[in-house]
Amino acid sequence: MREEKCCYVNPEKVSLDWECLVVSRRDMILDGLPIELINAWMNRHLLEPFSIRNNEINFKTQDIRHALEVQNWYYE
Repeated sequence: MREEKCCYVNPEKVSLDWECLVVSRRDMILDGLPIELINAWMNRHLLEPFSIRNNEINFKTQDIRHALEVQNWYYE
């Protein structure tokens, strides 16, 4: 049986430009959001893609902020 470790993200340490309207998944990862957390949000429908351009998923920044307020933890 695999034991999963619960991790938390401090929203204050995320360096996203909150003034931008849209942020790509790649930028979210580069700015400190773990891919496991992004996947958890998408699986729970807390975060829906806004658009897909150049094979890159984009999200509304306000939706990312809301998802962080609802769930800032993920399993590793």
